[in-house]
Amino acid sequence: MTMSNLVIDKKNFDNEGYVLIPKVFSASEIEQFRKLAYEQYEIDKSKKLDFTISSMPTKAKYNKGDLLSKEKLHPILLDDRILKIARAILGSDDIIYFGDSTYQIGTGIRGFHRDNIDRTDFNGPDWKGKYTLIRMGIYLQNHKDYSGGLKIKTGTHKKSDGKAVFVGSVEGDVVVWDLKTLHSGNAVRLKLFPNFSINKGGREGMVPAFLKKDQEHERISLFMTFALKSSHLDRYINEYSLKRQDTLENLRASVFSSTALELANKKHVQIIKLVPEQG
Repeated sequence: MTMSNLVIDKKNFDNEGYVLIPKVFSASEIEQFRKLAYEQYEIDKSKKLDFTISSMPTKAKYNKGDLLSKEKLHPILLDDRILKIARAILGSDDIIYFGDSTYQIGTGIRGFHRDNIDRTDFNGPDWKGKYTLIRMGIYLQNHKDYSGGLKIKTGTHKKSDGKAVFVGSVEGDVVVWDLKTLHSGNAVRLKLFPNFSINKGGREGMVPAFLKKDQEHERISLFMTFALKSSHLDRYINEYSLKRQDTLENLRASVFSSTALELANKKHVQIIKLVPEQG
């Protein structure tokens, strides 16, 4: 899709806390992204950046280091269409990237959650003033008809709970959500009741394979966070990015190449480096 043909429904994002943007990438681009993800994973394995979560009953392949630090994947993070969407949703050209992104291969963790700081304290600072952090997801397979996609509880960037809905993305779509929005990844679709949402992640994991609408393609997804300069961003960095051991390890594994930084500068994306190891 060309830049001019992108349909970005900011009103839906403002009202519901998320938006699905259809047909951002072509089928051939998605096929190429899948190839690049597998190639990147082999590179990460050779650098000993791969890991699994032994305490979780999942088959996901995880890795340390953000997308900007990945040889094969940083052009996707900085794709003009991705940046146009981020700027449109955030309402400013002055977007910031601060090392919060990843790719994942396989079925990961389920369960509704928020990604912001004040997840249960609705009187906290996150719930005051305009919130300026968004997350974007690119799912490289069909989740309109099959399991593995995203579920959202609508309007929960403004309230404690809401109706659970399947986002229903297909290859080439991009999903954007407010970090305050309740969401759950790796959603299970049932064969007989494909639109019935099981709202407890543990129960989803108990559904036997013969009852699920799974697909042949292994699940691959890419996630990235953009922000505007604000007290919300400062607090997220100071209270989350720089305080958790796992996020610090990920930052230290994110070494930005001059090629990636030059591309970001060319596209007028401000890069904030949070630890010396990033370069």
